[in-house]
Amino acid sequence: MPPFADLELVAQAAVLVGLVAGASIIVLIADWRVALFALTAQYLLATVVLDALLPFETAILRAISGALAVLVLYLTARQTRAYHANMFIIGFSFRLFALALVAASIFGIASSMTFLNLAPRVLFSGLFLIATGILVAILSRNVLRLGVGILLFNSGFCILETATESSLMLYGLLNIADLLLAVVVAHLAKISLDEGLERHRRGEAP
Repeated sequence: MPPFADLELVAQAAVLVGLVAGASIIVLIADWRVALFALTAQYLLATVVLDALLPFETAILRAISGALAVLVLYLTARQTRAYHANMFIIGFSFRLFALALVAASIFGIASSMTFLNLAPRVLFSGLFLIATGILVAILSRNVLRLGVGILLFNSGFCILETATESSLMLYGLLNIADLLLAVVVAHLAKISLDEGLERHRRGEAP
């Protein structure tokens, strides 16, 4: 095998490891700052995956829309972080077990079946992000963390949809959807904050 082929395999493996690590950090670490940093890294790695499916100038839109979505969530989190210390409804041990189960299941699916002739790394990337996004959304007790889960899900769906359809219009709509989702989540988080402050003023339990 030529040396450049070995380097390409190493690069692909590194991207997969990065995607798994980033999504895993979002599931396991409750700190919203760490979650947003991992989400930003995930968008960059997803762009690398999409670069093999689209021209670079088109694939880079994923990183741009992701950066803007993360910025919206960051600015919102700066205002609400004091009211959302506990971001998950269950403890670390259960989240770790759930993540391991999801990873093993997705690895088994991607390595043992073919879906529309997708490369295993593309299928694994898309399915893993979708599954971890659902996991984060299910386990979240905070609007911002729920939004991160939805964005993870949308990122995985974008990879699979782009690999199967190659529709630039749909790809553009999915990137716009990230921005709209971030704005909606920010609005809901602000409403939640206002309700919390109102309950505090009335002396009610949070």
